[in-house]
Amino acid sequence: MVARTLKVAGPRNLILGLTMLTLSVLPAGAFAADGDHGWISLGPRATYFVPKNDNWSDGHFFGGAQLRLHMGKVFAIEGSADYRREHFDSTRVDTYPVQVSLLAYLFPDSPITPFVLGGGGWYYTHVKGPGGFDDTQNRFGAHAGGGLQFFMSRYWSIDATYRYIWLEDIKSKDVTLIDKKFDDRGHMVTLALNYHF
Repeated sequence: MVARTLKVAGPRNLILGLTMLTLSVLPAGAFAADGDHGWISLGPRATYFVPKNDNWSDGHFFGGAQLRLHMGKVFAIEGSADYRREHFDSTRVDTYPVQVSLLAYLFPDSPITPFVLGGGGWYYTHVKGPGGFDDTQNRFGAHAGGGLQFFMSRYWSIDATYRYIWLEDIKSKDVTLIDKKFDDRGHMVTLALNYHF
């Protein structure tokens, strides 16, 4: 059972609301019509993680950043780093996900384009559990998903992504100091602001 500190209506409603707000305040001339957004984009992102057996409203918000190398209009490689802290029973877990993803844009000349993605990640994980359990674990996992990117101008865009993450278990102890594993695979949603250059 994961201890929860923040409950929200759900990341889908948050992303939809922010997208609608952005579309309502931008003038029509803000869209980049030529499809040229530079080779590199960089920006901060909010992440929302939900373990696979939990309700969407029981997830946690965290922060991170992403860097994309655009290889033409259709493909991009994304590198990202995030931070998240979770509690499983009496175990505290600090995780630093570093992910690499390949993105394929479905409508690359449109100011609003969906994309699919897939890749892998390294998860540097520090675990503190009962009985003085203190361990650093390097875990690996694949992910796949998709997203939507909105190019507001030549230099700025926002995007929302969904990933399902297949991740190795977290090793710890339970309150009786018996070895225990916690399942940490699940759903990851991000919302990012990108600067293109």
